[in-house]
Amino acid sequence: MTPNATINVSVSNHYCEPSYASEITSQGILGERVEILEYNPPFTKIRQADGYESWISTDQIYEGIVQNGTDITVKSHFVRIYREPSIFSEGIKDAVIGCILTATIEKEGWYKIRLPDGSRGWAEKKHFGIFPKFSVENIIALAREFLGYQYSWGGRSPKGFDCSGFVQTVFHLLGVSVPRDAWQQQQHNLLSIDYRRAKPADLLFFGKTADCVTHVGISLGDKRFIHASGWVKINSFRESDDDFSDHHLRTFISVNRYRI
Repeated sequence: MTPNATINVSVSNHYCEPSYASEITSQGILGERVEILEYNPPFTKIRQADGYESWISTDQIYEGIVQNGTDITVKSHFVRIYREPSIFSEGIKDAVIGCILTATIEKEGWYKIRLPDGSRGWAEKKHFGIFPKFSVENIIALAREFLGYQYSWGGRSPKGFDCSGFVQTVFHLLGVSVPRDAWQQQQHNLLSIDYRRAKPADLLFFGKTADCVTHVGISLGDKRFIHASGWVKINSFRESDDDFSDHHLRTFISVNRYRI
């Protein structure tokens, strides 16, 4: 049986090889469960729920029994976890949107949080909640929340997104599983090779050639799309628009659709 562990930092970097000089391929978030595949101290090879395999710093995961409590999900983009139920208390950890944490006590607008390594802290209750169900409108609204956040290779959190990490995160938060990389995402449900056929919440793929996908964005309809390129931004296929992108028009490959 493959042993399990839990990510014990806000956002963990995952590497192609067991070396900090290696390429960052993806990330994990606090409270995320992973499978342990191999040890090569100070790194551990893991597999995430999306099937992605990579190497993580061993001191950023915790192997232990999942403690009893109530699962609560971070709905704010960022939340600070304090030693005591006061924003003037010492900070001990932070978390990002989508982190699933364990609450043991609710007290006057605060949750007492048990972290994966068993340590405890407090976070304001207002930062937690339930995400709405998938709908086209909710996908677009959530994607727009991240406008302006910077691009970061391998990133899949508000601390930095890459293009496919942005898409995966938005869809995951609303209950739709999407593969990690753009080329993997493009394998599902091809609708058209004409960008004018794209409906809101469809995925748009780009690359130098049709068999070499290198970028992905989310259609907003009306020949516009939101994507992570430098930062999370909106661009247009329409030449008369101020945010027209000739590069993305020339490198467009296909429209694909993910739904529940």
